Amino acid sequence: VLCVHDKDSQRGDCVKHYKIRKLDNGGCFITSKATFSNHAELIRHYQVKEEGLCRKLTAPCPKPKPVMQDLSVETKDMWEIPRETLQLQTLLGSGQFGEVYKGTWKGSTDVAVKTLKQGSMTVAHFLQEAQIMKMLRHDKLVRLYAVCTQEEPIYIVTELMAHGSLLEYLRNDKYKLVLLPHLIDMSSQVASGMAYLENKNFIHRDLAA
Repeated sequence: VLCVHDKDSQRGDCVKHYKIRKLDNGGCFITSKATFSNHAELIRHYQVKEEGLCRKLTAPCPKPKPVMQDLSVETKDMWEIPRETLQLQTLLGSGQFGEVYKGTWKGSTDVAVKTLKQGSMTVAHFLQEAQIMKMLRHDKLVRLYAVCTQEEPIYIVTELMAHGSLLEYLRNDKYKLVLLPHLIDMSSQVASGMAYLENKNFIHRDLAA
């Protein structure tokens, strides 16, 4: 299947799919008007002429980077890490229980670091909740990577959300023209994560935006 990223006046960004069919001689085609000996020849042709496609082919769509499950093999099970391996950089936000920073682990891996205010939670209670968070693995849930609990403030190291919280993203003037299909897709992704939690007998309790 050839997948082409296009812009539609009604739906905005969309992806259109074209079935590549095989010939008995090993060749291929999308429409019988133009046949090719191999896929590379087909691609080169549609870079010059659209001939039934929604647009000419320009460049391959970039593949999203695979999401890390853990910082490293070592932190998969032993997830208490030395706090000196973390560098806190930009303050992203603050709340009742502490502050959230953009940071790096060992100077190379981008992470979010949540710092808990002293006295807001006991270490034992925190570790109990963190153990549950560590077990939950779903591509629509923020991943917990590691913790620093040997001294206060306690650090919680998680996956970094490049665009911040969904609420801030939607309120940003730059994104106020997000089209309905994209909003529906966002809602579907949130629902997928919540369905996973429900299947594991957990409730989020702070779902917003």
